[in-house]
Amino acid sequence: MTDPTPGGRGPVAFFAGNPIAGNLLMIFLIAGGLYTASRLEIVMVPEQDTRRVTVAVPYPGSTAAEVEEDINRRIEEGLIPVRGIDRVTSRALDGLGSVTVELGVIADSDEIRDDVRSVVESIEMFPPAAAEEPQIELVRVAGNVLTVAVTSAVYPEAELRNRAEQVREDLLALPTVTRVSPFATRDREISIEVSEEALRTHGLTIGEVANAVRQASVNLSSGELHTEIGGLVLRTRARRSRGEDFADIVLLSREDGTLLSLADVAEVRDEFADVDVAADIDGRPAVLLRVNRNEGQRPLDVANEVKEFLAGYRAPTGVDVFVWDDNTRNLTGRINVLLASGFMGFALVFVFLALVFDFRVATWVAVGVPTSFLGACLLFPAFGVTISLVSISALILVIGIVVDDAIVVGESIANEHERGGRGAAAAIAGARAVLPPVVVGVATTVLAFAPLLFTTGGIGQQMQVLPVVVGLVLAFSLAEAFFILPSHLSNAAPWSRWPLAELQDRVRRRIEEWRDGIVVPAISAAVRRPFVTLLASALFVAGAGLIVATDTVRYVFLQGLPTDRLQAGVTFPPGTPAHVTKGALERIVRGAREANALAGDDPVRTVAVVVGQQGFSPNPYARDRYVQEATSTGSHLGMVTVHLREEAQRALSPAEFLGLWRAHVGDIPGADSVRFLADELSGEPGVAFAFVHPSDDVLAEAVAEVRVALETDPAVRAVVDSLGLGKRQYDIELTDAGKAAGMTPAFLARQLRARFFGEEVQRVQRGRNEIKVSVRYPRERRHGLRDLRDERIVRPDGVEIPLSTVARVVETRDPSVRTRIDGVPAAEVSAHVDLERSTPARTEARLVRDVFPAVLARHPDLRVVEIGQAREEAQVVATLMYTVPLVLLAIYVLIAVLFRSYGQPFIILAGMPFAFAGAIAGHWLLGYDLLMGSIFGILAVGGVVINDTLLLMDRYNRIRAESDVPAVAAISAAARQRFRAIVLTTATTAVGMLPLLLVKSEVTQNLVPLVVSLVFGLIAASAAILFFVPAVLLVAENARDRRLRWR
Repeated sequence: MTDPTPGGRGPVAFFAGNPIAGNLLMIFLIAGGLYTASRLEIVMVPEQDTRRVTVAVPYPGSTAAEVEEDINRRIEEGLIPVRGIDRVTSRALDGLGSVTVELGVIADSDEIRDDVRSVVESIEMFPPAAAEEPQIELVRVAGNVLTVAVTSAVYPEAELRNRAEQVREDLLALPTVTRVSPFATRDREISIEVSEEALRTHGLTIGEVANAVRQASVNLSSGELHTEIGGLVLRTRARRSRGEDFADIVLLSREDGTLLSLADVAEVRDEFADVDVAADIDGRPAVLLRVNRNEGQRPLDVANEVKEFLAGYRAPTGVDVFVWDDNTRNLTGRINVLLASGFMGFALVFVFLALVFDFRVATWVAVGVPTSFLGACLLFPAFGVTISLVSISALILVIGIVVDDAIVVGESIANEHERGGRGAAAAIAGARAVLPPVVVGVATTVLAFAPLLFTTGGIGQQMQVLPVVVGLVLAFSLAEAFFILPSHLSNAAPWSRWPLAELQDRVRRRIEEWRDGIVVPAISAAVRRPFVTLLASALFVAGAGLIVATDTVRYVFLQGLPTDRLQAGVTFPPGTPAHVTKGALERIVRGAREANALAGDDPVRTVAVVVGQQGFSPNPYARDRYVQEATSTGSHLGMVTVHLREEAQRALSPAEFLGLWRAHVGDIPGADSVRFLADELSGEPGVAFAFVHPSDDVLAEAVAEVRVALETDPAVRAVVDSLGLGKRQYDIELTDAGKAAGMTPAFLARQLRARFFGEEVQRVQRGRNEIKVSVRYPRERRHGLRDLRDERIVRPDGVEIPLSTVARVVETRDPSVRTRIDGVPAAEVSAHVDLERSTPARTEARLVRDVFPAVLARHPDLRVVEIGQAREEAQVVATLMYTVPLVLLAIYVLIAVLFRSYGQPFIILAGMPFAFAGAIAGHWLLGYDLLMGSIFGILAVGGVVINDTLLLMDRYNRIRAESDVPAVAAISAAARQRFRAIVLTTATTAVGMLPLLLVKSEVTQNLVPLVVSLVFGLIAASAAILFFVPAVLLVAENARDRRLRWR
């Protein structure tokens, strides 16, 4: 049976000869892609596996030193030898021990978590009696969707909290809402306060009262009674849940039959805990409810359902319930602007193509772009890809290559028609003529992005999305170019009609005149004087390298995303009274109001103040939530959040307003730090490292020296270290008299702990809240040193004596956090860098050059280790250092196999530096920093360079094989034939990027460096392909001819 398809067998011939198959494939890709894209999760950045396991052990009433000794060191000893663990970091705080395990590259998170649990469970006599059970979990990135505010100027705190709890219950009843947590609120507790006089009068102790309450408030099953009618459960139900329920608990039964109840000796308080935490929005007291999402939930679905619920919610008179902070608003705003810019760019590309090609060719070449993108979307769920800023950036990166592939195939088919080919046969021949170089070109581009697949850390995992998206889009681009496009171009009949046809003829004539009159003679001149061309090219590339080496164009590893939510956090020394913190917050609010007035157009929408808590941890290098929660609460902390109006309603950018705000606030006396944040994803400091040494004195000396260097740098803000002193504390030391009385430190500590810290009786569940029940001294007996010294201690023989007769009280102050890395004491230092003045890289370089050598020379055993963002950057660089050479080798092998040459791959790769040089020149000319996106843009341009150079070399080899023309003539002819495709690729990409370059929007400013790399890189690369590569090729050919003559 003969093959009915013109041009023979194979998928290209099948689809070209069967237009219905090609159309159905296109329709399936577009329809399936649209459906899948509509159901994809939309997030700001891709979700990530932190590859961390944390062990948290609450140890109420203990100091950081006690936690380090009793909790952290015992856990560390078992975890450090476990295989698959890269680093063990422990942090001991007052009342909390936390050990964080960072996993190795190939370790499995679930397996390591199980190993950690086994190690902790195997520790003997652990945890200590006063500690709670260890919490072992994988560290997750919190997915905050929005924050609902419940405010009132008339209701007291208790009533407002009750209203907020009802709103919380209503929100949790919504199908998509699973997690709602109160923020900036005080927890409820039941405090049973017994005075020392009442205890002495009735011969009781705190412990006896606690035991009586514990025995009386209990639910207990007593088994089952088997009767003739069936089984009956025996049960005692006496558990109390509210303060008034505890009043009738019997403490003593006297001989005369009278009873002593708890109400006779104690005051039961069922109220908020005695801590200073409060929030207000525009001066109205508020309760904030954070709505979070679980993994796999779509943020927009959660946000929309909450907004719909609140739109119909009727709050009581005097109470307002509204969405105060909506993270999805920034998300949807960014996505919509990018999509609008993309559609506008696509329209411009189509118009440009229609000016050069017949309307048939322009239409189907342009259709290839959305077909490739939507085809890739079809497989996004299988590869875990979501719609995010990273995936959209990847789509922008490959536009040039997608258009280039379609133009190359379209031109090749058009050439076949011009040679007299007809119908599907011409389409098949044209497509097959460029199939090998186009496929290899796409493969090399995918390989160029492949190293990002192996990057680690949170940043590295975000990068891993890029090669996946690039690979999928380019795979479907090949399918579209070779399976769909040929069938549409098999008919050579033009679609263009007057006046479009006449306009196209004029444009084509102008391009040919420019090509033949200017470009081709210039190419010939460059080829005839190859060494002049090579020298000029080398100077251009060297100049770009010099710009980077001299830091004329700065490199910034990470740059935050602008947002209309600005934050200022103030941190005082722990133990600072709340009224001092409130005074500082009033000053910060006043600064915001003054900045708002100075701006002129009233850019501030709302101002929220939180006393006693911060939305970000003062120790930002501590990533597990237990440490963050413990260090972000206290009377010494405060936060002001300013929401700006939408970009169109104000003249100042967030960064500009923040500068005004900071200037009007100035320095706050006594504050450890004041941090201002004006962008998203920037809560983590740009400079962060740790000193590791067994001696606390050495660590303190090193930290002090580095702090001085950082604080004297005008570009550095909010320097924080982990050696900050905690609250003042009284150390109780037994005297010789106390020891002679038979007392021990533990005997004394237990009595004092029960009276001042309290003895926890039980925890009761009230709604969704767990409430502690404790027995302790009255609040007024726990506020002064005199109360402590006058405290009467019961000796082992039952005699009461003053504390001052058996112990001395010494005031001390220890660090609030004690940190260890891999079992060795450590001190962490971090700082934010004002990118308007410097970069984290510059700051770190100055420390490495000017500060660290002197410190390390005095203490040779001292180590400096990277933490936080700096460590992730180092991990990414280290990964690229060993994967990039392997990728270059793979690219070389592919090209060498295609051309059956050892030398020609080097000629093709020689054009790659021009992508870098052009991008650097563009950043320098337009005044942009070099970001990660800029590097990705350079990689994408490198793919276009290889693609176009492959086709140039392929054309040159065909000319030399088909005719006996000199190398110079063959090179000029190949460049002439490839000129239009090269120029069109550059022009269409540049035109498509114009909306992103010209639209001055806060939303798109982070993508502009990527676009600059694409546009300027392509311009320089196109010049290199047309002038530099031919010159290199001629030099190589001449060298080969000389070798042949010598033989």
